[in-house]
Amino acid sequence: MKPIASVIIPNLNGRVWLDRCIQSLLAQTLQPVEIILVDQNSNDGSADYVAETFPQVRLIRQPQDRGFTGACNDGIEAAAGGFIALFNTDARAEPDWLEVLAKAMGKDETTGSAACKTLDYDDSARIYSLGDGFLPNGDAFNIARGMRDRPDLPMPRFVFGGSGCTVVYRRSALDHVGLLDEDFYTFHEDVDLNLRLQLAGYKCLYVPEAVAYHAGYATGRKTNDRLAFISGRNRWFVLLKNWPWRLWLRFAPQLARRQAQVAWWALKGSRTSRARCRGALSALRSLPRELRKRRAVQRLRRVGAGELVAMLQAHGTLRRQLQAIADQETKAEHHG
Repeated sequence: MKPIASVIIPNLNGRVWLDRCIQSLLAQTLQPVEIILVDQNSNDGSADYVAETFPQVRLIRQPQDRGFTGACNDGIEAAAGGFIALFNTDARAEPDWLEVLAKAMGKDETTGSAACKTLDYDDSARIYSLGDGFLPNGDAFNIARGMRDRPDLPMPRFVFGGSGCTVVYRRSALDHVGLLDEDFYTFHEDVDLNLRLQLAGYKCLYVPEAVAYHAGYATGRKTNDRLAFISGRNRWFVLLKNWPWRLWLRFAPQLARRQAQVAWWALKGSRTSRARCRGALSALRSLPRELRKRRAVQRLRRVGAGELVAMLQAHGTLRRQLQAIADQETKAEHHG
């Protein structure tokens, strides 16, 4: 039997965050068999600092920046745990975070991943993510992002996936569907993996008792024209590679409307939207490669298109419900 859990920390110039991040993992009630920090050729002394200050952390030095996907994959391939936790440098966890997630996932092999309650790093009354949702227009979203944390939110037991900053995967599920797609480099890589897991019949369990905190702006992925291009491209990589044809037919109007919105903002002068449009065109140029990947993904598919349609529609309903609650909160704050 494999040791319980390995924690992978991809790092790019995250030196200022590493103390609180690593200390929170060293304080876990269920100690990971290993903490692996994969440094993406940082220039802020991160790797040397970890080697000197935290000798119990296994350090992998990448000679060059291979992106978030390459860093995570290097760590996963080196890991020994039966559970694999991905944990960002700008995150920290409550002491029982890993134990609660591992116990909740248990031995049910169909539970391929688990999402925790991730709160805002600087304002713990606010939610960063309660897992990820996926919509009929092809957009993924952090569930309840920016809302006040409260116990009566209408959360389902299972969600689309865990946010890549504080997620735990079952190693056997990753062995089945494959690791992160390194062609993504960064952005939407977790959406792609979550969708591949869903297609293969694995569920993502939402575990609100497991609590972590994430800043969300310190992992070397601040938005600029290049990263907006990558985001616009990768969104279409996810769809071209993974969506069954029935979903394309069913939700074509929503997909077209969403892309038309981005194109309109680009025409109105938005540099970010222009970069996203260029990314979408780049995805089309990569169509032959993505179709080859698609064949491999669809061979592993065990979930019918009807179930996927129901999931997407349920996430749309959930987002509307949460937005209504958020609007009520905003109105009450203004009147208060």
